[in-house]
Amino acid sequence: MRTIARYLWTNFELCVANTALALLVLMLFIQVTARYAFQTGLAWTEEISRFSFIYFVYVSASLAVFRGTHIRVEVVVDRLPERLRRAVTLLGTVVQIAFFVTAGVAGTRLVLDMLAYPTLSPALLLPLYYIYFIIPLSYFLMAVRLLQRSLSSGRESA
Repeated sequence: MRTIARYLWTNFELCVANTALALLVLMLFIQVTARYAFQTGLAWTEEISRFSFIYFVYVSASLAVFRGTHIRVEVVVDRLPERLRRAVTLLGTVVQIAFFVTAGVAGTRLVLDMLAYPTLSPALLLPLYYIYFIIPLSYFLMAVRLLQRSLSSGRESA
């Protein structure tokens, strides 16, 4: 049981992103097939593909934070003395975490507003707070993953 929980914690973003991408491709395939083979459009497939894309982007951003693969310019930081480099890197990590938490709080407020004033998607009549929920979830997850990565890299360098 413990290994399953560890696997899910380590691969959560990868599993969700792969599922969202597979669903996106499947829905687009159905949409294209319906348009060209049956000369009809299916609004619900377009909506599901859009929602899948949103989930894919936000969860993949968290995965990139976890793996440390976001694009960043290090030309100046790499030329600094070791002690100053560590301080600048730590400051950058603190600023990133602060941004992620701030965006997560703003996303939470957005979801709470969506709960107070529900809006439904046009084709599926799905409450949009299900879709908007990924915003605070992903930003809080990015903060946790960055902290997790920073702590593990700190242990490795010590």
